[in-house]
Amino acid sequence: MIELVIFWFFGALAALSAVLVITQKNAMRSVLYLAFTVLSVAGVFFTLQADYLGAVQILVYGGGIVVLYIFVIIIVNLKEVAPERRKLLPKIFVFAVPGLLFIEILDILLRNRVRPPAGPEPGLDFETLARMLLTTYFVPFEIASILLLAVLVGAIVIARKRLLHDSR
Repeated sequence: MIELVIFWFFGALAALSAVLVITQKNAMRSVLYLAFTVLSVAGVFFTLQADYLGAVQILVYGGGIVVLYIFVIIIVNLKEVAPERRKLLPKIFVFAVPGLLFIEILDILLRNRVRPPAGPEPGLDFETLARMLLTTYFVPFEIASILLLAVLVGAIVIARKRLLHDSR
């Protein structure tokens, strides 16, 4: 019973923060709500006993994609972009399509009351995957992490050069 309450909590938090991503006018606040959405979806995965998907969600999306968005916002400097006025039809479309999708999902969930399996499926569990990643595939794992670190440092250097040249 408590698992179901936690599942619905993370699901509601993910849906609410996803709506806030779209409705925010400030780009940095939108990215913050995107991080909440990503972490909430990871919580949903963990409650469904999909530990690997939850960990990948946090590492790839929470640690990589959200940070990339933050760097893009810093480099582009979105405060200088002039706000645009949207017409009524696109505003209606932005809220109607997700609303209809939500109604469709609720309809499917209420018609098909299929319960997920009680436990994780047999096969590769999280501990075995972690052991393989840190023993057999240790060198490629570290090479990928060094490559990602180099990209991060390169983005900082490019952003810093642009800021130094803009101030003169």
